[in-house]
Amino acid sequence: MPVNKTLLKRQLPALGLICSAFCFSTAATASEQNRQITDMDGTVVSVPPHPASIADLWFAHNEILVMLGAAQNITTSAESPAEHPWLFKIAPALRHARTGVRPGAVSPEELLTQKTDLVFVSGQAQAENLRRFSLTTLDARYVTLPAMLKSLDMTAQALNTVQARETAQHYRQKMEDTLLFLKKHTDALAEKDKPRVLHIARLAPLQIDGTDTLINSWIEAAGGKNAATVSGNHRPVSFEQIVAWQPDIIIFDPAAGAPDAASPLRTLEAFRNNRWAINPEGVFPWDRYGCEALLQLKWAAKLIHPALFNDVDIRKDTRDFYQDFFRYTLTEDDINRILNAQPPAAL
Repeated sequence: MPVNKTLLKRQLPALGLICSAFCFSTAATASEQNRQITDMDGTVVSVPPHPASIADLWFAHNEILVMLGAAQNITTSAESPAEHPWLFKIAPALRHARTGVRPGAVSPEELLTQKTDLVFVSGQAQAENLRRFSLTTLDARYVTLPAMLKSLDMTAQALNTVQARETAQHYRQKMEDTLLFLKKHTDALAEKDKPRVLHIARLAPLQIDGTDTLINSWIEAAGGKNAATVSGNHRPVSFEQIVAWQPDIIIFDPAAGAPDAASPLRTLEAFRNNRWAINPEGVFPWDRYGCEALLQLKWAAKLIHPALFNDVDIRKDTRDFYQDFFRYTLTEDDINRILNAQPPAAL
């Protein structure tokens, strides 16, 4: 049968529209499919394309979700306004979440009832346990700076938004630039010129943070060496052991605070030389496992080597970081409070 060219010309636009609609529908369907994401313990997890209801059961990871633009998606959080008020000040959307949920006491049934799309945890065992209840769970835990960047990329991939991906890439670049900046300043240091830094996590009972921790990572990157010779976080220790380690500098976790006047810690050389400090705390304690580790690196470097890092303006860095990554403008009073590990004036 001969082809009716006139009829064909009339039908081509309609055929094109049908093809376009079909192709668009196929592409949209493909983009809406679950994605296979490898978490921090190497488990491949099928994650929904756009997780709208997220439970974050690792304290430090909540501010990473906030930084990546997912505060409004957090429906269950290990965090609470009483523990970390800055988090709720800069991300008021979190006030609508179920907060203060202890990671070890979480109810899988409640998470299922809430139709939770995605759960973040800080350990393989907990992740595997929640998966037994058919909860999509990712282990986000890290203990080194490179692993932190890997976890950040994994989180951005799980969120599957342009903002999350671009922010993670921007943060990675800032971290790499900061580490290079520190390395250039400290490369020429002899081993004897690297002060012994002790990080005290708690005063009662006395606990320190040792090697194989993120704390150890920023101490070394800032040109110091960990005075503690034990491995892990929150390790119990005696005063006699601290004396034996002879720390040149002591940094106290914000949760520990400063020792009272009668404490034997004040007899140490670090106190006699006024080489001690309480770590800043903002959205999360800078010294721990949140994204403010980027600020911690420069703060610690200036504390450990004030002459080497006299060009570091930690107030400006803090203001810029909050504006850049939390989209929040700090006042001068805000900056004072964060650097002194104090809560905001009001939520």
